[in-house]
Amino acid sequence: MLQKLTMTKSLFEDILRIREELDSVVETIEMMNNKDLREGIERSRKNVNEGRVRKLKSVDDIDAW
Repeated sequence: MLQKLTMTKSLFEDILRIREELDSVVETIEMMNNKDLREGIERSRKNVNEGRVRKLKSVDDIDAW
């Protein structure tokens, strides 16, 4: 049997906000558990720190590589 639930708009908005925050936490955990992704991020950080980067003025600059 279904029961009726009444809540304020503020409570509903808080629930939505908390759900978004939890979704973000789950996504972060999933990313942290992805070894390939973590290694790729680490390689990218190393490339940036060692100056192996290029500045792009537009998306069209990608084709010039």
